[in-house]
Amino acid sequence: MASRSTGFNSGLDIGKSYYVATANPAPDHPALAGDVEADLVVVGGGCTGLSAALHAAERGLKVVLLEGGKIGWGASGRNGGQMIPGLRKGARGLVKSFGPERAKALFDLAFEAHGLVLDIIERHGIECDLHQTGHLVGAVSASDVRDFEEEAECLAKVMKFTDVEILSASQARQMVDTPYQGAVFEPLGGHMHPLNYTLGLARAAVSAGVVIHENSVAVRLEREPSIRVFTDNGSVRARHVVLAGDALLKGLEPRVNSRIMPVGNYIVATEPLGERNVIPANVAVSDTLFVVNYYRMSADGRLLFGGGERYTPSPPADIAGFVRP
Repeated sequence: MASRSTGFNSGLDIGKSYYVATANPAPDHPALAGDVEADLVVVGGGCTGLSAALHAAERGLKVVLLEGGKIGWGASGRNGGQMIPGLRKGARGLVKSFGPERAKALFDLAFEAHGLVLDIIERHGIECDLHQTGHLVGAVSASDVRDFEEEAECLAKVMKFTDVEILSASQARQMVDTPYQGAVFEPLGGHMHPLNYTLGLARAAVSAGVVIHENSVAVRLEREPSIRVFTDNGSVRARHVVLAGDALLKGLEPRVNSRIMPVGNYIVATEPLGERNVIPANVAVSDTLFVVNYYRMSADGRLLFGGGERYTPSPPADIAGFVRP
């Protein structure tokens, strides 16, 4: 895979990342050249865009996908690889914001997405080091444990969901060698190699008939008289468009850009730890800090540890020092 990167943190040299170094072989896709037509044009070659393209093609639509860099070169191919049940906002937060009925609908939708990912992996034989070993959230303070208990009560009462377990400090220490005050364990969670999952999605999409163009930055979107997405070297005219570029849309849709702010978060990979098993249960781990620490073991025995936040496009000079807790 070529090492070109675009957008936020474009100077990070993603081609040297751990995930790229351990990526499954994948073909290059030619840049868009000229004007083409489709039923659907998708902007963004990450998990969202590829999944949308795949499902549309499976329903008989002609789909063209534009990716500004390489497939998975945004957050989809370089994240923590953690499969965490539910949403970023907890059950109590959902109920407070939307009321019990709407909160449960949103919660159920999140679990539908969880099941969809597992189905895609199985149906298309995607090799992505999937481990359905659970997700553990470590309590940094004693008050966090009380929050866990209240959250579990809301999950059971409103969401009718009981697949969570509150752990004592000693029980948590048996699963991960970090001195937490306690933890909540979610057995339906897990972890995987995110870039290999994304590359597998791309392979499945192409097999379903999707045409992918890499190194094809969408620079302009027209809606009248019909939808048309332009790159520097061509355009795609379509009946529908899916904008799946997250924080990297670069002004393509101002209504979206005004609601998204890029945040850089960084991960370091250790040398293989050998017999030093710091996560005996092989779970995905995160904690209750505002700027979350998150970590897991890789397939080749490394600790992948993420943390720190940065709100400017350039990465820190010392990423390992920036991430270190």
